[in-house]
Amino acid sequence: MENTNNPAPEMIREYQIGNTCYVVKSRSKEQAQEDAVTKVKRLIRNDLKQ
Repeated sequence: MENTNNPAPEMIREYQIGNTCYVVKSRSKEQAQEDAVTKVKRLIRNDLKQ
């Protein structure tokens, strides 16, 4: 069940690549132990080990 009383902050970014505009929405937990960059690096490293 989702906690709707205190939703996580949402980040919205727009990227223009050629003639296409991409809108990227992301959320993160307040209690997160690592930031997005650290998590992506960890996921890539784990994927390379396989």
